[in-house]
Amino acid sequence: MITAVTKRERTDMALGSLAMDAGACLVSEEMAQYFLTVDGQPGTYILGDASASSVRAPQVDRNRIFRARLGADTADQGIEQLLLPFRRAAVPVTWYVDGCSRPNDLATRLVSHGLELRHFWTGMTYALDGSAEAEEALSDITVVESVSTDEREQWMRVVLEGFGLTQFHDMESVLTETGVLSGRWHRLTALRDGTAVGGALLFAGDGVAGLHWLGVPQMFRKRGTGILLTRQALAQAARMGYSHLVLQANPEVVQLYVRLGFDSVGDIAVFDWRPGIGALTVEPD
Repeated sequence: MITAVTKRERTDMALGSLAMDAGACLVSEEMAQYFLTVDGQPGTYILGDASASSVRAPQVDRNRIFRARLGADTADQGIEQLLLPFRRAAVPVTWYVDGCSRPNDLATRLVSHGLELRHFWTGMTYALDGSAEAEEALSDITVVESVSTDEREQWMRVVLEGFGLTQFHDMESVLTETGVLSGRWHRLTALRDGTAVGGALLFAGDGVAGLHWLGVPQMFRKRGTGILLTRQALAQAARMGYSHLVLQANPEVVQLYVRLGFDSVGDIAVFDWRPGIGALTVEPD
């Protein structure tokens, strides 16, 4: 049995390298803007002086707490205040801890409040100099921006297939309709002979651009489609005047993005709270 102390020590060691630097905070801010765009303003509430944000989405698998900047003396009360709506409703919530989260021991405190560390992402940035160019299209693949209703639906289906999420039908309207009016979502589709073979999302945030939902179905992989989509997103972000494009990468693709010129700026720890897990279910010190 793993004791609470062991969990805390392991979490502290894993998160020890997180630092509040410009790159980490750029990734953190883009992630917050993206989440708020996806989940919408209704249900958003602020703790203190805009120090923590939380979205309570209708779909329980997208409940989130992020951008937490809590004071050291009041962090435990703040954690409970943010968790309370989810505990009362008995719905799960995911809490993101990055290099700009505060206090420094927030991850350790979350464990003591009943949250479990699930996995890590890596925050990554690419500095754009305004002259980035898209890589030449592969011989039979081109990348276009999907704008019309039919094009957005085609993009949605290839992305969900790329992530193995075709059974999640509640995501379909989110992916096809979000950001259409605001112009913040730029859906990039890789086409071969008119067939969608991959897709990616360029998110146009305030001051920073982000790359999300880069998915290539299994049957179309290992042909450079993902790299082509990434370079197209970089070129488009540069044309739009952004100085950086950021993303949150799963561990298995970090080295690929490094080879493409991205810099790693620190880990993002992903914690979960699930109904039935309370603050007192972990063993005391």
